[in-house]
Amino acid sequence: MNKLKKYKIYLFLFILTLNIALAFNINNSKKNYSSSFFSLPKFEKKYNNLLIEVWQTINKNYIEQNKINTDEAAFEAIRGIVKSIKDPYSEIYTPSQAKIFEETLEGKFCGIGAEIGIRNNIITIISPLSNSPAERNGLRAGDFILKINNEDTTYMSIEEAVLKIRGKCKEKVILTIFRESWTKEKDIEIIREEIKIAAVESKILGSNIGYIKINNFNQETKNEFLYNWDNLKLKGANKFIIDLRNNPGGLLQTAIEISELFIPKDKIILKELWGKEKKEKLEFSRGPGNLSNEKIIILVNKGSASASEIFAAALRDNLGVKLVGEKTFGKGSVQQIFDLSEGYKLKLTIAYWLTPSGVKLENNGLNPDIKVEDKKEGDLDLILEKAKEIISQY
Repeated sequence: MNKLKKYKIYLFLFILTLNIALAFNINNSKKNYSSSFFSLPKFEKKYNNLLIEVWQTINKNYIEQNKINTDEAAFEAIRGIVKSIKDPYSEIYTPSQAKIFEETLEGKFCGIGAEIGIRNNIITIISPLSNSPAERNGLRAGDFILKINNEDTTYMSIEEAVLKIRGKCKEKVILTIFRESWTKEKDIEIIREEIKIAAVESKILGSNIGYIKINNFNQETKNEFLYNWDNLKLKGANKFIIDLRNNPGGLLQTAIEISELFIPKDKIILKELWGKEKKEKLEFSRGPGNLSNEKIIILVNKGSASASEIFAAALRDNLGVKLVGEKTFGKGSVQQIFDLSEGYKLKLTIAYWLTPSGVKLENNGLNPDIKVEDKKEGDLDLILEKAKEIISQY
């Protein structure tokens, strides 16, 4: 081996090892990693040798040498480290992938309007947003996305799938969908639109039932919820149906703050297990809890996830509020975004959420008190009709 080639190989390995240090020790602020570099466990010699052998063999024998890219190889090795923990919500992002978060935080982007996750190692619809292209084209919570524009999603991360589904407004994306009740997959063509997320919607049902639909928990949700609640009160509502169906979650703090409107001070809203030690942390209500005596029913389905599950569990465990509908999605893990060098970001699962009664939400979800399939018979919404029937007896 000539000296230049040998130098390149060891430079590649040094970059790889250094980035391993970054991946394991990063946090929200930039740090000096020199000390953490030496505290890392060393790979077994056989793996170091194997890595060198693979890299040498590719450089010596691969038929299309122009496709060999040291930067991409290093990044894929780093991503392999993240993948090795087998957590579907942990991922490393390139700068272009990191833009997904910026767009989402702005509250608008061009896409189909559906939250996606991973179930059984398959890209899955968590929930289509209300009145979105995804909903209008018939996508449902629990649908499996097998292909995006004919590209297999088997080994695709959530972020890769989002990047491929999003794109220019008024252009189409074709999703190959399989549903458990189907015998074969179907191609569904969807035209992308600018997605603007309205947090809360409401209406009066009959003379005294207030219906509030919470679509997600963002920075504006609490204010919008209070506005709609007060407006329904002025219209004569004294019983309330809170609809969390197809609510993929959002900001934990917002879910806590809305829970505190109902749950008296010092009651447990949720339990958390944090970090590698899995230390238990209790989140107590700070009140005011002035809505604790209101007559309420909560609607849930397969698309109710994350912060919406926290809110639903908090009201059920503390106030006995009934959940009507389907079992929820079961997204109860906490991810933190760590800023890396050169515009890269690492999303890492750092905690789990538990209900006040101690049930782990991740992969479990919440079973409804009154089970009703989320479907319509003609113009009738079966879950909503059942909720109206029950709450009219309160």
